[in-house]
Amino acid sequence: MFCSGCGDTMSSVKYLTVPVDSCGSCGGTWLEEGRLKWIIEIGPKSLPTDRVKKMMAFSRVAPSYRLGDDETRRIVKCPYCIGIMRPVNYSANSGVAIYKCINDHGVWVPKDGIDRLVLFIDTWDRLLRENGPYYAHLAQLERKRFLRKLTL
Repeated sequence: MFCSGCGDTMSSVKYLTVPVDSCGSCGGTWLEEGRLKWIIEIGPKSLPTDRVKKMMAFSRVAPSYRLGDDETRRIVKCPYCIGIMRPVNYSANSGVAIYKCINDHGVWVPKDGIDRLVLFIDTWDRLLRENGPYYAHLAQLERKRFLRKLTL
């Protein structure tokens, strides 16, 4: 199989017990249909701490939650149908580019994208778990405000 990002050959490896295809040249990862869901389910529980420390290292550059121009202009082709894959910002504000095949063959993620995605999901899960009661209360207030607008 060829790499969607650079065209080089890919090798089969495991990412947290999930079989994926990885490129040795550009570091991109091809995930067949459904494998991204597996990684999202098991990833936050099993991401090694050394990877987390590496990704959380202090940086003078402010994080961007939008996709950069290099990500939106990159041309990525599906290895199965050779169709152009479209870039998607996972969860609309994660800053992690996922290139999705329009025929649902799978997704391609650039180098370190899966680690960043798993860390993003883990952070949000922890935040929502810790602050769940507050968000539930805010949701009730917002619902009351919305219903009040409907009755006026």
